Amino acid sequence: MPDDTSMDTVAAELKLAEELGLRTSVHIASDGTQRPVEDLREHDLLRETTTFVHANGVADDELRMLADAGSTVSISPDVELRMGFGWPMTGRMLAAGRRPTLSVDDVPSVGGDMFSTMRTALVVQRGPDGGLNSHDVLEFATLDGAHALGLAARTGGLSPGKSADVILLRADDVTVVPVTDPAGTTVAAGHPGLVDTVLVAGRVVKRHGALVNVDLQAIRRRLVESRDRIAAAAGVPLDGTWRRRSAAS
Repeated sequence: MPDDTSMDTVAAELKLAEELGLRTSVHIASDGTQRPVEDLREHDLLRETTTFVHANGVADDELRMLADAGSTVSISPDVELRMGFGWPMTGRMLAAGRRPTLSVDDVPSVGGDMFSTMRTALVVQRGPDGGLNSHDVLEFATLDGAHALGLAARTGGLSPGKSADVILLRADDVTVVPVTDPAGTTVAAGHPGLVDTVLVAGRVVKRHGALVNVDLQAIRRRLVESRDRIAAAAGVPLDGTWRRRSAAS
């Protein structure tokens, strides 16, 4: 984040990425006293290849600066609400002329479930003004996300010439049947348990709800070993008592 380091460091990193042809992401927010986007513009650091994450509290004129530069913004609604960053900027980004994308940001805090992310993005925006629908949110997570990553010509939708990146959801699961509006059902009631088949560039990586050629037992074992090693090194008990200690202090 620009406010966590010097502008010289930010400039050096962004310019190096540009020289290497890499896209960048920058986390920004404002409490009303900072002007992070204006600071970046004054240093000629706004690019269409940069995605700004969060942007909570950023002023309207700064959002227009992002739009004018062609930059994209990724909203992490669950984390932003849980951690008190402020109200997600979905509606304000749309008003500024930019379609936002969606992200999780902090998996330990809110999980890595993009279905829940879509649902939160929808309900927090519909609450104040109702100016958002499921089709918009589904595009944030697919077409708009691919655009922000510079991959719109390759993925993000199903059309001739794009890679065969496909996610097939079960429509006969008891949690969603009967499906009348696929987009509405996916955003309002979708969950990872519905994912039946996944293809990446035409290669099946998940079939009938199970990953293909992946040793999940070994992965689970390594994760538990990693957790235990880190907790032991940090002196953190795994019975939840560290939470009570933290609250007491």
